[in-house]
Amino acid sequence: MRHIDRSAWNQADQLDLSPGSLRTMARALVRDAIDHHRDDPQLLRIMIEEASFSQELLDTIDRHGKQRVTQVRDLLARHPDVRVRDLDTAAELILFTVEMNAHKHMADPRSIPEEALENDLTDLVTRYLGGDR
Repeated sequence: MRHIDRSAWNQADQLDLSPGSLRTMARALVRDAIDHHRDDPQLLRIMIEEASFSQELLDTIDRHGKQRVTQVRDLLARHPDVRVRDLDTAAELILFTVEMNAHKHMADPRSIPEEALENDLTDLVTRYLGGDR
């Protein structure tokens, strides 16, 4: 459970939320997820296989998810470059996308190089939040 129940994003309160810093904030979010998923690829593979069988694991995932969504939603609300219509939905979508991709690809790091994963997830999050078409 320690992998899932990691509590708050520790560096979130140190982020620059000034105009023009959206990409930096997005990269910090992606980097946090990748770093968190680096520890134990075998554990990640086991979690993928066993998650649907453990209510305790599902409850921990839910608790962790709610805490992270609230934290990210607060950051999005305070950042002047965020141009999405619904911050609650945006926080959910971003976290699910970043966390699941980091989990999947760090469980099998040979599939996509870590640097490419970080860069592409950062691009995806930045464009979505900034309203780039």
